Amino acid sequence: MTDNFPEDKSLLDKIISEIRFLTEDLQKDVLACINNIKESRSYPDLLACINNIKEPRTYPRVNKFIEMDVLIGDKVIQSNSRNMSASGVFIKSRMNPDIGTSVKIVFSLPGQAKPFKLNGTVARIDSDGIGICFSEMTPYVRNHLDNLLKRISMGRS
Repeated sequence: MTDNFPEDKSLLDKIISEIRFLTEDLQKDVLACINNIKESRSYPDLLACINNIKEPRTYPRVNKFIEMDVLIGDKVIQSNSRNMSASGVFIKSRMNPDIGTSVKIVFSLPGQAKPFKLNGTVARIDSDGIGICFSEMTPYVRNHLDNLLKRISMGRS
């Protein structure tokens, strides 16, 4: 394979930002796929490799619009989630913060008296919004959020 490096580094930056938050095992799977592409350049081989990569999410996503206040840098935005899990959330936004930017998120779930106040990190950006990975959560809070989201996804609040 020849070394044809693109002038625009944004695609490479997007790939790196996505891979950074995968588990080590999934990073090895992605590397194996890249090596497979470099060696064979066969579309069926590429599809077979991609199909063998397991879903990286430990916690299932719930497609639910939840109102949130999000502090990104020195700006507070009010937004809605597009989907959420106990490990992160995707919010609608036109902001374009840097990957790795620290955020603070406040939101309430149906039936809960107290709001969740969580810290996170910007994990990805696309034209629809911002993917945020929650950080600094105790196992209790993460499990509690996971259980609440499961109830919401089954139509129980």
